[in-house]
Amino acid sequence: MKNFKKYLIAIITLVAFASCDKDIIELTERDRLPTAIAVANIDGLEASMLDVYVQARNVHESNEISLYKQCGTDIVRSGTNMIDVSAGGMRGMMEYTSGMYAGSSQIESIFNGLYLSIDKCNVVISYGNNFESDIQEEINRKNRIIGEAYALRAYLYLELGQRWDNVVLYTELSDEINYDAVLSPKEEVFAQVIADCNAAIPLLKARGETLGVGAPSIGLAYHLLSKAQMELGNWDEAAQAAEDVISKGGYTLQPLDYIFGLKGGKQGEESNEELIFSWVFDPGIQNRPQRTVQMFVPLYDRMVGVLRSLEQGARPWSRLSPSDYYWTLFDQEDGRLEAWHKTHWIFDDSDNLPDGVTLGDAVTREHLLDWASNDNEERYLDPTTTKTWEDGTYGRLASEAEGFRNVIVYRLSEAYIIGAEAHWRAGNEGRALELINTIRERAYGNSNHNFSSLDQDTILDEHARELGHEGHRWAMLKRLGLLVERVRLHNPSGSGDISDIHVRWPIPQTYVDLTKVSQNEGY
Repeated sequence: MKNFKKYLIAIITLVAFASCDKDIIELTERDRLPTAIAVANIDGLEASMLDVYVQARNVHESNEISLYKQCGTDIVRSGTNMIDVSAGGMRGMMEYTSGMYAGSSQIESIFNGLYLSIDKCNVVISYGNNFESDIQEEINRKNRIIGEAYALRAYLYLELGQRWDNVVLYTELSDEINYDAVLSPKEEVFAQVIADCNAAIPLLKARGETLGVGAPSIGLAYHLLSKAQMELGNWDEAAQAAEDVISKGGYTLQPLDYIFGLKGGKQGEESNEELIFSWVFDPGIQNRPQRTVQMFVPLYDRMVGVLRSLEQGARPWSRLSPSDYYWTLFDQEDGRLEAWHKTHWIFDDSDNLPDGVTLGDAVTREHLLDWASNDNEERYLDPTTTKTWEDGTYGRLASEAEGFRNVIVYRLSEAYIIGAEAHWRAGNEGRALELINTIRERAYGNSNHNFSSLDQDTILDEHARELGHEGHRWAMLKRLGLLVERVRLHNPSGSGDISDIHVRWPIPQTYVDLTKVSQNEGY
């Protein structure tokens, strides 16, 4: 049994603990504080599970790493203000510079957060069955909580396996301290994901019968199962799991402009039936906002005649920007281009309009070039994705670089694309075309643009169009052995420094020093 209690205790000082009424208080964890709570009663078990959510979503509360999954691919480049990010944070992850190294405190934070979340899942899984009851409602509740813990542990190990390849698996709790840590290869890590998904499936319900979009459902377990099977090259199994997401998850594909909307708040568009799972942020807890909302907003308000407003994008941050290659993938008839992007801004500053411009005119490329004095300024109105943007639904002001919209982790359309690829690789191109063309027909509103055949590049391009900037691209390119090649071709920010070592992340040096495991090659 590979136990790292001393390591985890060393890195934990304050943790956020969510009570059943969703109030958040801060506690000091001296050992395994949740253990005593988890074995006490069903409410304690529920509270321990809520603690997993608070910890696991924490990465999105950091300016330095909130969108690390979006970094370093072929469809993104550094924004003009990426220079303000620490070298070891998203800048290193985006540009593959010297900041991408084993001593990065930001990489260590992600790594530690995943393991700390796993530790909390292990509490629920290990001690959940200690609670006994003759009341069926409480038995059902216990099973649901344990199922959630299995599903989220699967999610956490999937991320570890995809990012680091070689990680330590620990799935039990123990009071003894064992320094004989052994790295498991990624094949064993993904096998653990599959085992956890299979344990979760009989304990979970379809999305409509769960506590909401922020709670694991049977569809999430099937979705994670499909992704792990894809990593192992088990095409038939992956295809079946994707089909189970579609048929058993309780989800429905939604109109394009509804998926990332905020109308109706947490119970409205943010809970739409396409969403498999989201990290939920509560505007009632003002000291725990997320920091993804502004990362893709360019420095548009520095252009003379353009005001900062919620309608224009609110506070600009310009850490990330879609690459030129990304825009070549769309044609004007693709509804996703307008629904999920902002391609132009308008002159709305009546006191500072350039000569010959009328209030409400669109800012053209010619306007920008006339104003800009260098290459950086020419990018201040780069077109961008709006998938992470937030308006004033939760009281956000245009001056604020934070928000409370949920962070979408998975949605149904990814299951269609995974299913299409898996079926195609398994030799069932007919079903693969049915799945991918379902996504195409929603995008175009008709079947005129359906594919008649598939190959890997066709699937890759559709993956980018449908799921771009949602955090899935890096892992897919790595799985296909294309990460280095595609970054060199299409990402000017990372093309000069990416090398073969970057297909896996460095294990934090503090962890290596303490546990004596081997560092990943090249670091």
